[in-house]
Amino acid sequence: MPNSDSLPQLAIQYQTLTETLHQAGDNLSAETVLETLLIRDQIAAQLVEEGVPRANLAQRISSGDQHLNEIGERVAALPSYAQWRTSLKPPETAWWWQFQPAKPSPTFTEQYDWLWTGLAITCLTISLSVVADITPRFLTGGSDAFSALAVMAQAVLTLLTTSSILTKTGQEAIRRMLNSVTIIPKRWWHELGLGASILFLVVMILFRFSLPTIALSYNDRGYDDYEQGQLTSAQYNYERALKLNPDLIVTHYNLALIYEDLNDLETAQAEYEIAMQGNLDTAYNNLARLYILQGQPDKAPPLLWQQLKKPNFNQLERSVQYNIHKNLGWARLEQGRHDEATTALNDALILEPNQAPAHCLMAQLLMAQEAETAQIETHWEACLQDADPTYPDEDMWMGLAREFYGE
Repeated sequence: MPNSDSLPQLAIQYQTLTETLHQAGDNLSAETVLETLLIRDQIAAQLVEEGVPRANLAQRISSGDQHLNEIGERVAALPSYAQWRTSLKPPETAWWWQFQPAKPSPTFTEQYDWLWTGLAITCLTISLSVVADITPRFLTGGSDAFSALAVMAQAVLTLLTTSSILTKTGQEAIRRMLNSVTIIPKRWWHELGLGASILFLVVMILFRFSLPTIALSYNDRGYDDYEQGQLTSAQYNYERALKLNPDLIVTHYNLALIYEDLNDLETAQAEYEIAMQGNLDTAYNNLARLYILQGQPDKAPPLLWQQLKKPNFNQLERSVQYNIHKNLGWARLEQGRHDEATTALNDALILEPNQAPAHCLMAQLLMAQEAETAQIETHWEACLQDADPTYPDEDMWMGLAREFYGE
């Protein structure tokens, strides 16, 4: 420990060395810096032992401290500084050993890190709202392999993106990953987060706009199931298609066919009405048929005449034209307007002479007109020969035919 006579000499040395270092600018001598710091340690020890120094000594020490503080960041930037501190283990009160290197000035892009983070959060907020719109469409009414995969993919993407940007743990994980990838400078990390958020948003928007295409695939699967008589599976696929795209008119029509097969005529009617809003020709015809089956024949002709008056009526499929004429004849028969019923049914028989429904209706019309038995029998025979008992109307007419023959 230096004696009391050394304090003035230490103060002079300390002031001189700090002035030298202050004037050296960035060209600091590591040896001079270490000597200065060690002398400051000695001064601190002397002050503890001797107490308050004389005014001239205090002035020298204060001047040296000021110069040392002013170059503190440059001192801390010396490669040896941290090693000296580790080796000597100075107390925390020794402020001259606690200097920190200057933080680098932010680049132009780093000045706007707050903006990039804000934009990233905005993109994520929009993305999550899109996810919230999509996910229930796949979850409602059960799930299949495709819907489960779609929901899982959305969940994973959402978790990875939001947790990495919005949570501290996620940010630390991303930092560790990026630190291992030296090709990505740290100053670009916020921009990288924004890029990931924008990419996630774009993926979600593209997926949202692909829902109508996915809905069509479900509709096609439902149609295949319907053709194979798998009504439950077909109904599931049609309903899934409508969850993804409620405006898919053809699916409303296909679903109405299933409800009609299930004898749920009210629900079938509602689906036909929706399909009719899309101007689907067969929907008009089938809805008119349901009105007649439900004892409301007056509602049928207006729908059928809308189709008959269309300029392209003659370009419709022959079977569609037949059904429109047949159903109009049926409605007129139920209304008791026999002449109009005769015209409509004759038009139907010209189009499809071997189809049973028009023959079944013509037989009933001739009976109502008290026509010759031979004429009536001709149509009842055609009705019995070709009618399909799986349709409730044709099954009913087959019963009337058997009653006519006394069976």
